[in-house]
Amino acid sequence: MGPDETEPQPASAIEAPSETIGSEQPAEDQRSDIERERDELKAIAQRTQADFVNYKRRVDGERTLIARSATGNVLVRMFPLIDDLQRAVEALPEDAPASWAEGVSLILANMRTLVEAEGADAFEPAPGEVFDPAQHEAVYYEPTAAQPPGAVVSTVRVGYRSGERVLRAAQVVVAREAEPAAGDG
Repeated sequence: MGPDETEPQPASAIEAPSETIGSEQPAEDQRSDIERERDELKAIAQRTQADFVNYKRRVDGERTLIARSATGNVLVRMFPLIDDLQRAVEALPEDAPASWAEGVSLILANMRTLVEAEGADAFEPAPGEVFDPAQHEAVYYEPTAAQPPGAVVSTVRVGYRSGERVLRAAQVVVAREAEPAAGDG
């Protein structure tokens, strides 16, 4: 034999791989540990993904609420301007130039269209409607027999709402019991 050749060893000299090597666990135990760890990591990943989806949904909802609130705040500041324009249209003198009257009316119509486009609707309680403090603001009480006590007599200023949310309560006159005549007692 040459110096580069190694002598073949008998088959008994080659050790067969053992199920356990040193202090290591048997292969089956290692496999179950790896599968258990994989399942735990998979569960953690699923929970993290669900948490992220919930977080994203919550942030989107909060963003919508913030935008709606900001829009509502701007609209509330526009309502007095609409009221003023309405009073200006109602107080136009008969001898006012037609172009001026049309211009003021057009501005009022455009303001109302803008408010409606942003989701706000004007509401005016009808006479006889039951007073609702969530939607109405009582300006004063009027003794009358024409309406039952606690009913709206008239509307002083229209209200506005966006969906179910009242942006500005309607100002109303509320009926109260009529006082008996002086000779009835």
